Amino acid sequence: MSKKFLEIPLNWFVCPITKERFYQKNSFLCSSLKCFKKNKKYGFWDFMPKNAKDLNKPIWKIWEKLQANAMVIYTNDPVHNLGVGKRKDFLEFAKFCNFKGVILDVGVGPQKNPTHMAFCRKKNVFFVGLDSLVGEQPRPFAFVRGLAEYLPFRSKLFDMILFITTLDHFINPSIALKEAKRVLKNDGTICIWTGEKNKNTPRLKKSPKWYKKIKIPTGAEDQFHFKRFSSEQLEKCFDKIGFKIKNKKEINIDKWRKNLFYKITKK
Repeated sequence: MSKKFLEIPLNWFVCPITKERFYQKNSFLCSSLKCFKKNKKYGFWDFMPKNAKDLNKPIWKIWEKLQANAMVIYTNDPVHNLGVGKRKDFLEFAKFCNFKGVILDVGVGPQKNPTHMAFCRKKNVFFVGLDSLVGEQPRPFAFVRGLAEYLPFRSKLFDMILFITTLDHFINPSIALKEAKRVLKNDGTICIWTGEKNKNTPRLKKSPKWYKKIKIPTGAEDQFHFKRFSSEQLEKCFDKIGFKIKNKKEINIDKWRKNLFYKITKK
């Protein structure tokens, strides 16, 4: 992939907070509220919305602790927690999605090149990855630093949007889905992969020492999720926001856990 192919046109961007078009001032993109700049070392745009009032609420402190916990497992056990290598479940999801056009991967992760992108052989597919974690750099795909709840893109831009095991990591997934709906083309598709876990799932008999040290933040359901959502809750959320389910696939992992793949479109 050439460097030119990885460049994101500046007219794709809007202020993540106000949604107004930017004006360029030297090497900055500016709105009436804030100016944003590229990362000096790697050249990606950093649109973390530090001026957003919501980010000062106590609930976001919980999210920051959950993010720190996630980095522990990403660092110590990337094979089981990230799309690394030729993972069968990621390839199954990629086949389910049938990638096309300009695609936004929301919460792409810190790995250098996730499985579904690394093994995509389709031509004329342009991936844009967004994450609050800088991760391994440089990336072999277009990358932007930002938050799902504050997408820095203009409306009706993307053909597809991906949420790959990320929706259950948000404080409020409905906000992220509303933002995704805004930046999705009218005939576009959102592909979602989420997991469902039985409350009676037995714990592992042995856990690594580093895992045992991870604490559940006060106010969170577990070490990595503010709240886990059932498929029924998510499907009600889709309907309320104005999506319809185009396709759904359930894959049993074992008797306690399963993967759920969704394709949803605007009503």
